[in-house]
Amino acid sequence: MPETPLRRAATRDGLVALGVLAAWTVAVTLLARTDVWHPRWQDAHLWAGVGLAVPLALRRVAPAAGLWLTVVGYPLGYALLTYGSPVQADLHVLPLLVAAYAATRAGAVHPVLTGAAGAASTFALVVGADGVRSLTGPAPTVGDPSDTVLLLALVLAATALGTVAGRLAATTRSLELRNAELRALQAVRERAAVRAERTRIARELHDVVAHHVSAIVVRAQAADRVGGDRPEEYREAVRWIAPAGKEALTAMRSVVRVLRAPDEGGAPLAPLPGLDDLAGVLDRVRGSGLAVDADLPDPLPPCPPEAGLALVRVVQEALTNVLVHSAAARAGVTLAARPGRLTLRVHDAGPARAGTGGTHGGGNGVVHMRERAAACGGTLTAGPGPDGWTVTMEVPVP
Repeated sequence: MPETPLRRAATRDGLVALGVLAAWTVAVTLLARTDVWHPRWQDAHLWAGVGLAVPLALRRVAPAAGLWLTVVGYPLGYALLTYGSPVQADLHVLPLLVAAYAATRAGAVHPVLTGAAGAASTFALVVGADGVRSLTGPAPTVGDPSDTVLLLALVLAATALGTVAGRLAATTRSLELRNAELRALQAVRERAAVRAERTRIARELHDVVAHHVSAIVVRAQAADRVGGDRPEEYREAVRWIAPAGKEALTAMRSVVRVLRAPDEGGAPLAPLPGLDDLAGVLDRVRGSGLAVDADLPDPLPPCPPEAGLALVRVVQEALTNVLVHSAAARAGVTLAARPGRLTLRVHDAGPARAGTGGTHGGGNGVVHMRERAAACGGTLTAGPGPDGWTVTMEVPVP
């Protein structure tokens, strides 16, 4: 049978009790052999050691049993050994103090009941047991009442101290449990924050890489098709690809710098794209060979940074999907401002490109667009229509 914490506690307490009893017995035996100490009843002093060992051994495994054995058995045995004489030494009340403290410390017995039982047992121990004393002759003389009051006060104080210690221990356990729950909750929140940050970075990397690289790939494929037949168009495509590649690297570095800690001494982060950068996105797509008809308000309406970033990234992703998945040569981008909201529509009228599975953004693109819309409190729908593919996004604005 595996050893439980309670069994280990019982073993330790039993060893402590045996050690105290042995030390007490040796001390009493040695003192009795000297010329300094001549107790009337040496057995009473030895019995006090036994009475002390009982509540010590049971203080954690059975504190209530330790209390009742001590308050009942200890005065009775003491009276039998001393023939009903009063307590031989104030120190002999120590077993009652330990029993009262252990019972209330563990919450095994109500403090009022413990105090009453301890006081009654102390009083019986101090004045002697009448039932036994009557068999031995005249009653002994009881000492100063102040001694009795002092011993009773000590037992009651031990009861109160045990009660306070028990409540403090219960409060400490409760606080430890709450701290453990808070630490677990904090760990869950940290993991959720890490997942959210990873998702955000993955979405940003996807949007940046997919847009720039897709545009470069489309333009490179177009250059390959014209080849040496139209050298001027070929050279124009090559001249466009080089700066587009540099721009892609710059955008990727801006995203990668987000991963750096502030104390790593990285360069200042570039500002996130906003609605003002929408024209640049359209020009870059036009440069890749896709004609884009834009219907934008002039001037552009004000909107929160989160909404502006989401709008730009959705336009970027939607047009990238047109480049990769559609055979359309033209796409339209419309941004309409209404009180309290902005509505974005990206549409192409071409059929799906062969070999693309017949859907725009069959991977993470549409998912990322919906996540961006939801992050700023908006909605997004994307799907095929009678004449092509349409992405519609609405975001709230002040």
